[in-house]
Amino acid sequence: MISTDFFDHLDKAIKSRHPFVLFSKPEHRSLKSYIQTNTETYRIDDYSESGFVFAPFDSAKDSFYIPLENSMVIELEHLDFDAKFKPNHLDRIEPVDDHLKLVSTAIDTINTTDLEKVVLSRAFKFNLQSSNPIEIFKSLAQTYPSAFTYCWFHPQTGFWFGASPESLLKLEGRSLTTMALAGTQTFNPAKDIEWDIKNKDEHAFVTDYLVDVLSNYLEPIKTSGPHTLRAGELLHLQTHITGRLKSTDHSLKELLRAMHPTPAVCGTPRQMALDYVFLNEAYDREFYAGFFGELNVPTEQTFRNSKKNIENRAYQPNRKSTHLAVNLRCMKLDGSLATLYSGGGITKNSDPLTECVEIQNKIQTIKKVL
Repeated sequence: MISTDFFDHLDKAIKSRHPFVLFSKPEHRSLKSYIQTNTETYRIDDYSESGFVFAPFDSAKDSFYIPLENSMVIELEHLDFDAKFKPNHLDRIEPVDDHLKLVSTAIDTINTTDLEKVVLSRAFKFNLQSSNPIEIFKSLAQTYPSAFTYCWFHPQTGFWFGASPESLLKLEGRSLTTMALAGTQTFNPAKDIEWDIKNKDEHAFVTDYLVDVLSNYLEPIKTSGPHTLRAGELLHLQTHITGRLKSTDHSLKELLRAMHPTPAVCGTPRQMALDYVFLNEAYDREFYAGFFGELNVPTEQTFRNSKKNIENRAYQPNRKSTHLAVNLRCMKLDGSLATLYSGGGITKNSDPLTECVEIQNKIQTIKKVL
């Protein structure tokens, strides 16, 4: 398919307010889109569904999905389109006193209770003069080819965008891959990379949690890392975790509920950290720090061209694949109002001012393409 036809389909979806998602997976030189062929609202029930899921941070709230069976699936094989997005003038953001106080209070709580880590976030709002959703996504996809980039629209959620460096899980057949991604510093090519005890501890909380949880579902479990991962102008500590699902009756829903939210976006102990976030953050995260991605779709090897429509792919229902990413480095767009989200892990070794600077650095992923 040529790029003009590909994006014409998406323009029509926007005008008709049909749910759609446009995305590019890490290191893939292609774009893919699910455009729902009706205007019904589909909510996840038990994660046996097939399509593209968009789940909130709070698992008690509704997760939406675009069903594969009720979608036109189109693909653009090369990222050779032109991004015509006009940059906006966005005011500089300075550290905010209330977030400094929030972090300081969290450190005091960690030092006097059983709370070991809590992830605290902020929402940054900007008015845009130029806010074409498709052009915003084009800039994201071209700027961050190693991230899982997306543009999601649904009448129930509005427009969301992201360029996530963190995979929640990849599941093909019984083979599962996930990662612990925690610990952050700014990339500086003039300096050797060194990680302080705060970042090492923050990363270890996530790794230990995932290995412990997944021991109920996988055997054997293998870990590789931690390694340094560059994501834009930031560096993170990353550990890969792999294994095969045990021959049990555990459902994907049960597995996801056990994994998400991880200490990378919540904290540890999990319920204590969740309670702290809900009580102390002054806003609703909505889909920030939730997850998104393809759910129970046929692997590439099972697709075959349909004689009815070359752009729709019929498939043979055998081997299925799920690839979900954590919704980080993301933005909600409501008309011309852009809300950017960013957070950081707080431990006993955190410095409040450093934490405020870190979350400002993280929003640059989205802010720089606006």
